[in-house]
Amino acid sequence: MSQPKFAILDDYQGIAAPHFAHLEDRVEIAHFPETLDPRDETQRAALITRLQPFDVILAMRERTPFQKETLSQLPNLKLLLTTGARNLSLDIAYLSERGIPVAGTVSRPTGTPSTVQHTWALILALARHVPRDDAALKSGTYWQGSLGVSLAGKTLGVVGLGKLGSAVAKIAIGAFSMKVIAWSANLTQEKADQAAEGSGLPKGSFRAVSEKREFFASADVVSLHNVLSERSRGTVGREELAAMKPTALLVNTSRGPLIDERALLDVLNAGGIQGAAIDVFDPEPLPLDSAWRTTAWGHDGRSEVILSPHMGYGDEQIHGWYDEDTSIPVKMAPIAVQEPTPAPIALSPPATHPGLLRVVRSTKAFASGAYSEVSLPAGALFAKITTATAGTKAYTSVQTGPDSHIELNSDLVFCNHSCTPSLNFDMHKMEVRVVDERPLTAGDALTFFYPSSEWEMDQAFQCTCGSGQKCKGLIEGAKGMSRKDLEGYWLNPHIEELLCERDAALPN
Repeated sequence: MSQPKFAILDDYQGIAAPHFAHLEDRVEIAHFPETLDPRDETQRAALITRLQPFDVILAMRERTPFQKETLSQLPNLKLLLTTGARNLSLDIAYLSERGIPVAGTVSRPTGTPSTVQHTWALILALARHVPRDDAALKSGTYWQGSLGVSLAGKTLGVVGLGKLGSAVAKIAIGAFSMKVIAWSANLTQEKADQAAEGSGLPKGSFRAVSEKREFFASADVVSLHNVLSERSRGTVGREELAAMKPTALLVNTSRGPLIDERALLDVLNAGGIQGAAIDVFDPEPLPLDSAWRTTAWGHDGRSEVILSPHMGYGDEQIHGWYDEDTSIPVKMAPIAVQEPTPAPIALSPPATHPGLLRVVRSTKAFASGAYSEVSLPAGALFAKITTATAGTKAYTSVQTGPDSHIELNSDLVFCNHSCTPSLNFDMHKMEVRVVDERPLTAGDALTFFYPSSEWEMDQAFQCTCGSGQKCKGLIEGAKGMSRKDLEGYWLNPHIEELLCERDAALPN
C-alpha cells in the first residue's frame, strides 16, 4: 500500500520540516515554499499540476487561496489543513459539498496579539524615522535628520474596532496618551463604548465618527483593522486619502486590498501625507519589480514609506501552529461532512448562567450542546448578553452588525443551530428570547437559527438538526438564502438591512 501524500505550502522560512519529521516513515511529505497565485490562469494551472497527487494539503494562512475552480481539479484531496483558526480564502461550502474536512489551529501566545505588536512597531518606526536614520548612520549620510513625531496628544484613527483594532486603540490611550476615534461602515457610539469596556476602559474612550471623510480628516495616525470582504475592499480610496492631513501617517497590517493601491501610490509619490507603513499587499509575495520596492521613497518630495513582508502574525506562534497541525489525526479516506468541519479547538467558557442552562459536553467536535433548566412562555426573555467583547468573524463569534461581531464569553456559546430554533439571539438589544411560536420547556435544547444573525458563516456546514422538510441543508448564512427560505424566521435588523441591499442590487 502506497504512503499518503502530504503537501506543505508557502513555508517561506523553512520552519515546518522539523515539526513533521516524525511522520516521514509513514507519510510522503513534499514542501512547496514558492507561492502560486490561482487568480492568474497560468499559475493556477501550475498549482493544480503540483497538487493533484496529494491526499492532504497544509496551507499557511491565506497565502494560497483554494476556491472551487482549483479544488475541483484535485481528485485525491481528502483533508485540508490551515494554520490559524480562520481562513477566508477557502471555499468551505464546496469543501463541505465534497466531504473534505478542514481543520485549523488556535494556539497563540498569551498577551497582546502579534499583529497588534507589529502595528505599533510600524507606527513608532514611522513616527520616529527609525529605518531612515538607521540607513543614514550606516552609510555616513548624516548624524541627525528631521525631528521625530511625538504621539502624545495626537489622534489615532482606527478603521475597524474589533479585537485587534480595540487592542491597538487601548495601547494608544494607555501608553501614549493619544485620543482615539474609530470608523467602520455601521459603527455606533454604543458599539464603540462596548468595545472600550471590553478593553477595560471607560465608556467614551473610543469616539465613533459616523462621517467617513471627517474621520480621515481628523486622524493624525490611521491604522486599518477591517476584515477583507467585497464590502470593505477599497475602503480607503482617493477621497479618503485626499482628506488626510499632510502630516498624517497611514498604517496597514490588515489586508492590502482594503486600500486602493494605485491611489495610495499616487498620494505617496506626490508627498500628500507624511508617511505610510505597509505590511500587506496584493499580490503576495510582492513582485520584485513592484513600485513599492523600486521607488526612492522619502526623496524628491515623496512621502516616507516603511515596508514589511506581511509579518503581523509572523513570530514564534508559527512553530505552535505547525505543532498543532501534527496532532490532527490524518484519515486517508473520504469523510462525509455532517457538521461544521472540526478544528482542534477546546472551548471552556465559564458557567455564566447556572440554574438557567446546563451544558452537555462531548469529545466529538461541535457535538456539545446547551439545554434549558427553566420553562418560559413564548417570547419571554431568556437571558441578557452581558459578558460579550468585540471580536472578528469566527466560528465562535456572533454577528452584531453588517461589519461587527462579538465573542459571547459565556456558556451561551453552546447554543447550537437549528432550523426550528427555541431561541432568538437579538444582537441589537443584546438579549436572548424564547421564540414567539412556542414556549420553552425545561430540558429543551437551546438553539437558534444562525442566519438570523450571520450574513456569511465563517465555516459553512451541512445541517443535521432533524427538522425534516424545514431543514435548510447547507447553512452558509443569510447571504446565500432566498427570501422564501427565510420566511417565518425572526431576523436581526442588520440581516434585514443587508438583505435589502442585496435585493436592491438584483436586476429587475
